[in-house]
Amino acid sequence: MPRLVQFGRPNLNLQDEKGSFATIWAEISTLRHEVYSVELNQYGVDHSGQLEDPGQYFIALLSDDSLVGYVSINAPERAEGFRLATYYSEEVMNELLHLSTCDDSKTFEIRALTIKEEFRGKGHAFTLMQAALRFSITEGATDLIAMGHTDVLQMYKKFGMTVLEKHHVTAGEVIFHPMHLSIAQALAYTENLVDAMEVEDHIEEDDPCYHGGASWDASGFDFHLRNKLVVADVLDSPFPPCPEVIEVISQNIESCCQESPPTQCQELIEKISSVRHVPSDHVLVSSGSSSLMFSLLPKLVQEHSNVLILSPMYGEYLHILSHVIGCNVTHFPLYPEDGFEIDRAGLIAESRKHDAVIFVNPNSPTGVYSHEMRGIVREIVEGESQCKTIWIDETYIEYLQDGDSLEDLTSQIEELIICKSMSKCYALSGLRVAYAVTSQAPFLRRFIPPWAVSLPAQLAAITALDQPEYYAAQYEIIHRNRTHLSQSLASLGFKVYPGVANYILTELPTNISVSSGAFVQSCRERGVYVRDAENMGVTIDSKFVRFAVRMEDENNQILSCIEHLIQPTLP
Repeated sequence: MPRLVQFGRPNLNLQDEKGSFATIWAEISTLRHEVYSVELNQYGVDHSGQLEDPGQYFIALLSDDSLVGYVSINAPERAEGFRLATYYSEEVMNELLHLSTCDDSKTFEIRALTIKEEFRGKGHAFTLMQAALRFSITEGATDLIAMGHTDVLQMYKKFGMTVLEKHHVTAGEVIFHPMHLSIAQALAYTENLVDAMEVEDHIEEDDPCYHGGASWDASGFDFHLRNKLVVADVLDSPFPPCPEVIEVISQNIESCCQESPPTQCQELIEKISSVRHVPSDHVLVSSGSSSLMFSLLPKLVQEHSNVLILSPMYGEYLHILSHVIGCNVTHFPLYPEDGFEIDRAGLIAESRKHDAVIFVNPNSPTGVYSHEMRGIVREIVEGESQCKTIWIDETYIEYLQDGDSLEDLTSQIEELIICKSMSKCYALSGLRVAYAVTSQAPFLRRFIPPWAVSLPAQLAAITALDQPEYYAAQYEIIHRNRTHLSQSLASLGFKVYPGVANYILTELPTNISVSSGAFVQSCRERGVYVRDAENMGVTIDSKFVRFAVRMEDENNQILSCIEHLIQPTLP
């Protein structure tokens, strides 16, 4: 099963010959020698059969743990400067860099793109270019430069690169031309999936981890205007908190604003302990799951760690691993043709090779729930494994009547950490409260700041946990609404993937020529906000859109908007 592995040169542990990244690095050096020394005569043949790539960042494409190909990338702050400058004159480099249309450009360099001979002609080079583009975007790049040899210029042109064909250099038996690509061009040209409206969509999503919520840009704090919008691009609960929550906050609103909350949130911790039947000293609370992630993951995972995540999966995890911690990340791909289901045996085998794994169950944006997660966790730790951290995000599990939370398993498995937001299932998104359960809590508690959960949030969470019947009834409404919305979208030509929570992942109808980004933008212009799933880890050559499940009237507004947009294409 093909997978992408991303890592940085400073993180390579070349002394550990058994380390997975050392193995990949050795394969890259062998491939580079075979191609550039033996095949192309660009460098001299070395008796070691190894030729190291001088790049700064690397993305490797693996199949069954064997290297298919790789791409290396240099950032503009690289001390040695651009490698292209060693091949082209200063005049040519100035011409290349001046192709940028940004006043404050940040240009990254594609250093090398290399595919094993037996895998060429199968689209793998394009896959790696897409991965390099995604990496560069997350690092804030505005432009890319590279040099490509004459035999593959058409692939680069397809990707949207401007080739300066009047300039060239000869290296070995190959002629290379300098090339330039603006990020806007990349988004506009890549398989024609992103048109001008989608470019605008991506530009506004300049946060390293985009969460949706574009409706706030349209409404601000004008709640009269906001109430006219259909906000289905984020997964906030469509139903209100239970009446008891509103009552306790309303009756104590002055104190909620005026007084500091209990410093360590002990009453909330005791309530969670009682309701979830876990030891209170295993419970950590904070102001939302993102707060727990930012506080705890850097203490569990270090820069040299190898971490496995699902792909697609909630993007905040990749952001923290890549941009906050800077560790080595492996993506375990989930495929549309498999219904985004987990390959149990493959996941267990890969997990054992990594220092840490992070799963979301039910997963977002796919909506798939794995009933096998308990067995998967046990097998990861019971076999020969280097995995020391298993983080499972169960934010949406309360929607399942038969959901099997692994909170109880944390007392048996030290490596296990369960993270649960109370935003989605308890209608507390604005108050920000979440908790984690782990036997490592006594050590990790020191990294949670005092007063981590506000007074109204503590009151609301404690009260909500005492009202399971109210929330169970709301979940039933969501299930009915999801079924109806799914059936209606399918009748309009959407491919709908089955889900279990308050969202639906879909593919645009085949007779719609616009991209997912263009479709999302058109919906926004009519006051309906849905989510382009392309930037959530779903493959770039797709037309995936995620819809939050709302109450019946808002779901009908979503459907009415879509019918208006696709009217010309309806049979």
